Amino acid sequence: MRDVLRDIFDDTAAARSALQYGPSEGDMLLRQRLCSHMALRGVRCEPANILLTSGAQQALNLVSEAFVDPDDTVLVQSPTYPGALQVFLAHGARLAGLDARTAAPSLIYAMSNFQNPTGVSLSLGQRQHLVALAHQLDTVLIEDDPYEALLYDGEALPSLLSIDVGEHSIEDARTLYFGTFSKSIAPGLRIGWVVGPALVVEKLALLKQTEDLQANSLAQAALGRLLAHGVEPFARPIQVAYRERRERMAEALRGEFGNRGAWSVPQGGFFFWLTLPMEIDTAAMLRHAAQLGVTYVPGIAFSHSGSGANTLRLSFSSAQPDRISEGVRRLAKAFDEHAS
Repeated sequence: MRDVLRDIFDDTAAARSALQYGPSEGDMLLRQRLCSHMALRGVRCEPANILLTSGAQQALNLVSEAFVDPDDTVLVQSPTYPGALQVFLAHGARLAGLDARTAAPSLIYAMSNFQNPTGVSLSLGQRQHLVALAHQLDTVLIEDDPYEALLYDGEALPSLLSIDVGEHSIEDARTLYFGTFSKSIAPGLRIGWVVGPALVVEKLALLKQTEDLQANSLAQAALGRLLAHGVEPFARPIQVAYRERRERMAEALRGEFGNRGAWSVPQGGFFFWLTLPMEIDTAAMLRHAAQLGVTYVPGIAFSHSGSGANTLRLSFSSAQPDRISEGVRRLAKAFDEHAS
């Protein structure tokens, strides 16, 4: 990052551009880089199909502004990302699970890979079903994919958008793909992107003008240069580092919880989803954990219906491997204290 910023400021024209206002749709070079990135994932698109946003969180808000009216229904996974629930509720939406029978939802929201909070990925059949459902119901399918660069095991499954454009042109697709550089490069850059039909991207760009005019010019310029060889050179070393942390947490859970809880080892992403006996209230247990210097997010925070009181989310992304083992040990002690 230091090198690309130096290159920008050593070039007077590039520096002036990077410190000026830019188009609401985003930096052209970076959008072209993203076209190449999406093509590797089975989605052929043009810069007109891409909007750069101030993080993927802004993309959620823009799409909600465009498609959600008060009392409209939004279908969500259960559990799901609480930041999405907050946005949908702020726009007056009614939330229902993906299996709800509703004739005309305004949006379907799904995380396809290493979902926050469960770490679980959609199967190929589930992906195909959601794309077909969006076309059947004549609605918009949001594919939120922040962890796509963080695959540790196995082969990547096709994105929802790649399945959609495999059967329809991108201009006729019902899927909007959300990506972000927060997990693969740096969260502080606050650069995300939306891929979808050009007419939808144009509408979202107009809405973006009412919020912040554009995403950060300097960050976009830096990323455009940084990604000359794609995301993969940055993904490989972080995959190695996070894989080690994931393995350490899996080992610690096996040793400390055994058959007292249930979890699965995620193929990628940041999270383990721990299900404890039904009588355990993880929101109440958090006080015991905090006293022991360890924390987590209670499962109820991820539920649109208030379910999941006996579940919790653990993250291994920011802790060093040796701290992970100690953290899980303290969590098990908190569980013992709370259960007794």
